[in-house]
This record gives sequence, structure tokens and C-alpha cells, in this order.
Amino acid sequence: MIDFNNNFFGFLASKFANEDYKDLYENHSHQKTNSKIGGYVNVSFISKFDKLEVEENEDLEKNNLYLEATLNTILKVKANGFNYKDIVILTRKKQPGTAIANHLIENGIPIVSSESLLLGASSEVQTCIYILRYLKNSNDLESKANFLYYLANNHQTELPIHDFIAKGMELKNELEFQKWLTEIDVDFSFQNIRKKALYEATEIIISKVIPIEKRNAYVQYFLDLILEHDLKKQSGISDFLFYWENNSEKLSIPSPEGNDAVRIMTIHKSKGLEFPVVIFPFAEEDYSKGPREKIWINADEEMMGLPKVLVDKSSKVEGFGDEAAQIYNQKKEEDLLDNINVLYVALTRAEEQLYVISGLVSENKEGNLPNNMATFFIEFLGSEFKEEQLEYEFGSKEKISTTKEVISNALTIPQLSETLNPKNIKIAQRESVMWNTKQQKAIEYGNIIHEILAFVKTKNDIDLAITKAIENGLIILSQKEEVLSTISEIVNHKELTDYFSEEHKVMNEQTIIQKQGNIVKPDRMSISKDNKVFLLDYKTGQHLPKHKTQLENYQKSIEDMGFEVEKKSLIYIGEKIEVLHL
Repeated sequence: MIDFNNNFFGFLASKFANEDYKDLYENHSHQKTNSKIGGYVNVSFISKFDKLEVEENEDLEKNNLYLEATLNTILKVKANGFNYKDIVILTRKKQPGTAIANHLIENGIPIVSSESLLLGASSEVQTCIYILRYLKNSNDLESKANFLYYLANNHQTELPIHDFIAKGMELKNELEFQKWLTEIDVDFSFQNIRKKALYEATEIIISKVIPIEKRNAYVQYFLDLILEHDLKKQSGISDFLFYWENNSEKLSIPSPEGNDAVRIMTIHKSKGLEFPVVIFPFAEEDYSKGPREKIWINADEEMMGLPKVLVDKSSKVEGFGDEAAQIYNQKKEEDLLDNINVLYVALTRAEEQLYVISGLVSENKEGNLPNNMATFFIEFLGSEFKEEQLEYEFGSKEKISTTKEVISNALTIPQLSETLNPKNIKIAQRESVMWNTKQQKAIEYGNIIHEILAFVKTKNDIDLAITKAIENGLIILSQKEEVLSTISEIVNHKELTDYFSEEHKVMNEQTIIQKQGNIVKPDRMSISKDNKVFLLDYKTGQHLPKHKTQLENYQKSIEDMGFEVEKKSLIYIGEKIEVLHL
């Protein structure tokens, strides 16, 4: 391969009129030989076709020939002992790469490319976007038709695809359309979805429309994108669609490492990289037909009124005088240099085998070949080139490198078949969900226990009180055991037997109106049959004198009503339980 490239680019040096450019490729572009043996270069040409038969589809027919030639080359390389992951396909522009990707996928060849990994390349993601567009505007008939196309292919078999789409498009009334969709088990209310948050709406769309087996990495990553956008922007469908329109071409899923798949990339992205096998199709670009460019040339200021003018870069400029011709020819040399530089990058990426797929071109009336890459290869082959011979080989195509067994370590994420039911969500009403932080840990925990104890009259009420606490959002399920242990410790405490006796009448959080009109509310009053009261109050944090004063105030209020306070105590709830009898 080194010999081929050195000879080929040494030959191309003669294409330059500029001595500096010629010297660059004659004397400074040669690769140094190494001790590696073997190597193989294959230059092939797609066959000619009758232009009269294909008429306006000439470009399409030529593209199809390139696609088939690329596919056949991959199959030959694979049969020669290489893995798919050893192969890279290089293209000058993205469009041919996309066409190759689609063709290979259709023929069961695994691929990895920046274009194939785009979120927008997934028909499932596209369908979600079409439905979101329809939800935004039910008069968007194009989105409705594309949505129906996906349903026709994945949710029904009774009608031909076009008939199914036509039937759905006839239903202008959304409620009728919605009812019709239930016949193919697509059952959701467009109106209800519009009321949902963006993430929830998308999750419902996926669960109802995308079959479980097709909820792949693209769908999951799209859902992640929706969630991220929803959390950051708190936006709706319209805002997300605007974001999608401006960013969809940049959004892609990460490429999994270790996959045995053919890589497709542009020549520009391949700079500095090397691959065991390189396939370079569409090597027929006409470098003289780039985007329409303009050049500045000097003008006769007396005649034109301007010292310089901007004109189209074309051969006509050579007729504007020697100076204009010099500027035009210099620009033409620069373009030629750019194209040969690109070709140099493409042909020097291969480590072991290189396949160039070009096209057969013919001489014009003047006997000249066109200014394109195909001409480079034909002229390089010289006398060896024969129009009836489509393939030329250099070196031995025997595989030299050892084949490594492809082991995929990829883990498959199981697909969720159900969406989250909002009724199962309980919102925590307290900071208890932050118990793992040190800040006010003991105080906050004690306050929660305090509230739960309001549900407890005897030890038989503990389980029900815990259940109520979970239902009301005071605690979460993972905190159940810890809370249960603390409450059981209090209720069964040996010093608090009288306070939790089953023989007593219990009043929790009972309001008492004092003679002065003030209101007090003791945490717990346990009243015996002989009207003796056991007064209990729950506290958190430090022991303070005001706690004792408050309990004495409760005692006075109770005794003013004719009861006798037999015993009164304070319980401090924190990291440990402390009982203080007064």
C-alpha cells in the first residue's frame, strides 16, 4: 500500500503547474517503508449504463451502482476473514454516507456512523415527534399522515398501508379519529395528553404507540432528552419542538464500544486515524464543479469606477487579461491542491487493505477526460487500463493480521412495559426525607414521631399509625422500620406503662379552653376510671425550662376542670429516647 500511494501521488504531482505544489507531492509526500509485509490495494470502476434508458434518473442509477459495489466489497472483505469492525467506509460528504448507511442496514450489515446514531435517524423517535406536532396542531396533516404510516406498519395488518392512511386522514374530527384508533389498540385521549407535562405526555405516547421490542436505545435516549429539557426549561410541547428543529442534527446516542459493525465516516473526521480495511466509494468527484465561488480581480478604475471587481470563478476570467488569468489559474491550482490533499488523507488511512470504487469516464470531443478523481485513477493505470476491465489489484489480498474474536460486553437495559401511575406518587410533606443529612436531624425526626404518635392510643394502634403516616407523606416506605422501632420503644417503655395503658381513656392533641380564654393542647392525656390524669408531652432538642412551665400550665388547666393529675412527664425524642418525670 505504501508503494501504491507513493507512486500514485508522485504521478499526481505532474497535475500541478505551480512548482511549489508539484514539489510538495514529488518530494515531500512519500511515506516511509517499514518492515511489515503484505498489503493490498483494489481499484475498481462501476460499469457504464445506457443514459437513454435511465433518462432523468441517471444520478440515481449511478448511486445504486456505487451502493451495490460497496456492499459487495464488504462481503468480499468479510469472507476474507476480517470482522465488520475492521472496515471503515470513507466519503467526501455526509449525503453519500447516509445513503450507504441506509443501504447496508437494509441488507443486514451492522453499521456505526455519526449519521446512523442521530436520534432523528430512528423511525420510532420520528414518530414521537410527529405525534407531538399533531398534538400542537391537529391541522398538521403531514405529521398525521406520518403518524398513521408508522401505525400501519406496526399496529395493523388488515389494510394495505396506503388504504389505512387514507382512512385515517378522512377522519377530520379528532374524537372520531381517536375512537377509530382504539380499533387497533391505540387507546389514548389526545386532549388529556395535551394537559400532561412534556415528559409524561411523551411517556404515554411511547407506551401506546411504540411496540415494546422497538423501544430501543434511541427511544430511551430521546426520553432522557425530554426529561432533561423538561426539568431545565419547564417547557411544553411547542418549546421542545422548537428546540428539536434547531438541534436535531446534533443530537445522537453514544456509540457503544466493542460492537462488530462497519464504520462510516467522512474523510475529514478520519484525519489522524488508521483502520485495517478502508473502502473509498464515490471516488469520481469533479473537483472543478465545487460550490459557485467568486474571485476578486483588478479592474480599470477609469472605466469601471472601481479598483477591484468580484466576478464568478469560471474559465471566462482568463479572457479578462493576463493578470485576471493569472489570478484564476492560481485559484484553480489551489482547488486542485485541496482535492488532492483530501484524496491523500483518504488513501493513507488503511493499514492492510484499501478498496477504491470509482466510475468509468469517457473522453470528450476534444479527446480529454473530465477533471475528476476517476480520471486520476485511469491515467495512473496508463496502458494497463482497459474499459472492459473493471477491477485492478496491487499486492496480495491474503489477510496478514490475526483475527481477534469479537466479544460484546454490552448490557441490554430491560424495557419498561408500564408508565408510572401518578396515583402511586406520595409527596413528602416534611423534611424527613432529608434525614440522611446532619442538619437538624434529631429535631426533625422527633417532630415526625410526635405527629405519628397523635394516631396512637395503645400499642395496638402502632401499625395503623405507620400506615397513615406513609399515606399522608409524613414518611416514606424506606423509613418505616426505623420509625416503627422508635414508636414501639416509646409505647412499651417501662417508665411509661400508665401513659399507654389499655384500661385508660386516651385523648391525643385535645384542645382545652382556659378560664382566661386561652387555648392549650396537651400531646397526650391518659385518664383512669377514677378520673386521675397521666399527662405526657413530646419534645425535641435541648431540655429547656419553658418545657416544664408549659406542662405545669397544662396541669393547672386540667385540675381547674376537676381532674387530678397523678403523674406528668416529658419525653425527648431524638437519636435516643429520654423520659423526664416532673
